[in-house]
Amino acid sequence: MNRWTLAARNLVRHRRRSVLTGAIVAFGFTALTLAGGFMAQSFKGLREGAIRSGLGHIQFADARSFDSTATGTLAYPIRDAATFIATLARDARVRAVMPRVEFFGLAGNGAASLPFMGVGVDPAAEAAGSDIPRTVVNGRWLHANERAAVLGAGLARALGVHTGDTLTLLATTPAGSLNALDVAVVGIANIPVRALDDRYLATSVQTAGELLDTPDTVTRVSVLLDRDGDEQRVATRLRETLKERFPGIETRRWDELAEFYAQVRVLYLGIFGFMGAVLVVVVFLAAFNATLMSVAERTREIGTLRAIGMRQRDIRHQFVREGALAGLTGSIAGALLTLLIMLGLNASGIMLPAPPGATRAIPLHIEFFPWAWLFAGAAMTATLAIAAWFPARRAARLPIVEALGHV
Repeated sequence: MNRWTLAARNLVRHRRRSVLTGAIVAFGFTALTLAGGFMAQSFKGLREGAIRSGLGHIQFADARSFDSTATGTLAYPIRDAATFIATLARDARVRAVMPRVEFFGLAGNGAASLPFMGVGVDPAAEAAGSDIPRTVVNGRWLHANERAAVLGAGLARALGVHTGDTLTLLATTPAGSLNALDVAVVGIANIPVRALDDRYLATSVQTAGELLDTPDTVTRVSVLLDRDGDEQRVATRLRETLKERFPGIETRRWDELAEFYAQVRVLYLGIFGFMGAVLVVVVFLAAFNATLMSVAERTREIGTLRAIGMRQRDIRHQFVREGALAGLTGSIAGALLTLLIMLGLNASGIMLPAPPGATRAIPLHIEFFPWAWLFAGAAMTATLAIAAWFPARRAARLPIVEALGHV
């Protein structure tokens, strides 16, 4: 008789204990895979939040600006921005091109003035590739070709302005002269980072160029691709396309710029890794106890097998096979249970709070994370096999007479 068939028959013969052990394994498998799926969803939400915060999938700028601490207005500009943007937009993989002009200045309403961190954007591209326009809680987002601004709620509150009011923006041009421009407040945005919310001011690239006296000039350009995963290949191709007309331009992928994402990812991996380790230990102890009782009940059976000539090693291997088979069977049951729970939760419509750095709540969706399923199946099977080995080893080493007389 095949040894695995014999192991299966032994599991069926001890039906009650096998069901109990299988239920423990199924619970462990389900907990691990659901945690892995939730972790995958969390990472996906964090990734989307980082990309759509304005970073895009790829960012283009003067190579010196990525490594420099210079804070002067347009210290390393990209000139002839219209040609630069048109070149990027021609690539078939590019979904949105988001130019940016970053600058600092003073915003005044006639009664008070406060410093702001300004960003000039293409309103249409920003609406297509960034979540910032969706943070507007009062008024509307920017339109093209208008002298207007959207303020962070903290900055608007400190200045005492509302939508429809007029602000005077004062900034230093790259040449060192002061320039002022009146703009209409068309929207107030609730920026999730408070320090930024208290200083945020967005306007169009054209208005920023007029204020800084730098037409057709931007600080950097972000690109949103039509799907994730090809950032490096597309970045290399676009850099080759641009290098003759725009020497000195470098690229950075979103994951190279999003330090917060990397830190939160490490934190989440640590949390879920610790939870997984604790769960495996709990399953091991429960399975060990169940196997220990099973071996104790079968001590006379082990003595009989020893008496007819079965070696200690063969007995140990037989119990290990039973444990591995119980782990595999329990994992299959756990996989079916996981699928049912996933379908139920994904159809429930439950909304989770926005992940760090994002502004919108996200629906609960447990991702199918193959690596978690493979790990859970392997961990449960190995755990049951190891848990069966220790008590089987002890029982197999008992003297035959003592084993036969065990009660």
